Amino acid sequence: FFLFLYRVMGEPEYSYQSGHLSVVGQDLEEIPSDLADRYPETKELDLSFNSIKTISNIERLKSLQHLVIDNNELTSNQEFPHLPLLHTLCVNSNNITDLDLFLQSMQENLPKLAYLSMLKNPACPNFFVGKKDDDYLRYRYSVIHKLPGLKFLDSTQVTDKERAEAARVGHLLKVARPDPEQYKRTSDAKNDNIKQLPESTRKVGESRASMGITRYVYQGRQSEGNRFISNSDL
Repeated sequence: FFLFLYRVMGEPEYSYQSGHLSVVGQDLEEIPSDLADRYPETKELDLSFNSIKTISNIERLKSLQHLVIDNNELTSNQEFPHLPLLHTLCVNSNNITDLDLFLQSMQENLPKLAYLSMLKNPACPNFFVGKKDDDYLRYRYSVIHKLPGLKFLDSTQVTDKERAEAARVGHLLKVARPDPEQYKRTSDAKNDNIKQLPESTRKVGESRASMGITRYVYQGRQSEGNRFISNSDL
């Protein structure tokens, strides 16, 4: 096997072997822009354990079939380049919170995607993030509905039963999120007749009580002491 290690002072270390390129644990904040120039025949790319926030600079890797970006800082808003041969994508342990937003670009640009793993992301509600099985099942239906070509999701095979249920309810599972701007809005009304409540006249520690007269007949059926009282004592 041919193994090639490339290291220049101040640059990340590249490990390349038979189409597999590994740039793991290099504290990268972005994907190097020269990958396609150095390794144009890359079929498998592993970028795990870095600090990458955006998937970029891989649009010229037209032979790419397998992409691993586990344990990075990917967010929901990604613009995947068109990768016609990519069939495996692993983005475990990132900061993906909005499932619909993350999958939107994948639908259009990853036509061959068959294996997807998103474990340990806030958008993937499983036992790793303290969620129940029902939440995870709804998540699977939503992903399968948007990516019907998937064969495996989070290392579990997609069944025909899941496909049928995803086709039936998938379009109903979109999570409605409030507009963050609504919390910044203020009233335009000049006079809304809203007045502040008057201050209390009570002093600290002073209690407030009410008195009145009412007719109340006590039958005394539950009092043991009534057995020893005669009418002449009343």
